[in-house]
Amino acid sequence: MATRKRHALVALAAFGVVVYMAVALAADSARLKAALTQLAWTSIALVLALSFANYLLRFLRWQLYIEKLGHRVPPLRHLLYYFSGFAFTISPGKAGEAVRSVYLRDHGVTYSESLGALFVERLLDLVVMILLAGCIVVSNNTYRPLLLGVAIATLTLLVLVGHPATLAQLCGWAERLQGKRLGRWLMALVSMQRSSQQLLRLQYLSWGTLLGLVAWGAEGFGFYLICRGLNLPLTLLEATGVFALSTLIGSAAIFMPAGIGSIELAMSTLLIAYGSSIHAALIATVLCRLATLWFAVLIGVISAASLEFFVTRQRVPAPS
Repeated sequence: MATRKRHALVALAAFGVVVYMAVALAADSARLKAALTQLAWTSIALVLALSFANYLLRFLRWQLYIEKLGHRVPPLRHLLYYFSGFAFTISPGKAGEAVRSVYLRDHGVTYSESLGALFVERLLDLVVMILLAGCIVVSNNTYRPLLLGVAIATLTLLVLVGHPATLAQLCGWAERLQGKRLGRWLMALVSMQRSSQQLLRLQYLSWGTLLGLVAWGAEGFGFYLICRGLNLPLTLLEATGVFALSTLIGSAAIFMPAGIGSIELAMSTLLIAYGSSIHAALIATVLCRLATLWFAVLIGVISAASLEFFVTRQRVPAPS
């Protein structure tokens, strides 16, 4: 990726943060200000700290993945690479987060390896969100069929990706189409799946899921603090379930950048179903998105800008 393009993307992400915050303030600035006052600065700081803990725990999982693939990257620089991907979270399917692969390439990590790790990370996050969304079933069975369907589909995908027969079938197709563009794409997919399968072994799968549960559970707890601060009638389990289920519903709208619009609608609707007023539900949703999505994007913009404008990247010859 050309340097000029990266600079333009960083500027675009920064512009996205400013626009969203401006829209949030313009939509209902009086109520938003009142809500922030009601929460108090200590609660706001705690919610942001929980979100940051989520990012750090997910980075730890990512770093372990890269190490299991046989690469070591300086931790601080690697942290900036990982966080820089957050600047491009506001892309369809969060595909822009793959920008970290560009930086890792300079340290000998091939695109197939980093993209394979990114795929596993996304897959485990989906598993974790299904588990956390299960909290909502404790008090409401309405969403059980939806969660069951998503769980079956995810488990099927997990088995298919991790099964050696899938890799063998892809290899066979790639060999038959050798020399053609589709064949080259299939070979790239084969390389990516090989990396994915290394990380889908039981021991890596178990601690990866556990780290994900703690990480995303921290953000779920942060959402509960927002709800409690606004006097919304939700328990910890219900708030965590609403947060996770909203994220799942928003993720289904894969072409919507970071689920913008769909997650807000789902979260507000669920909060209203649990007895919140429309205005309180909207404010809680906006605060949650500011403290999770847009806080992450802001950190990503700062990290990406640091890499592009202040940190001199020591280039490592890419493997031949």
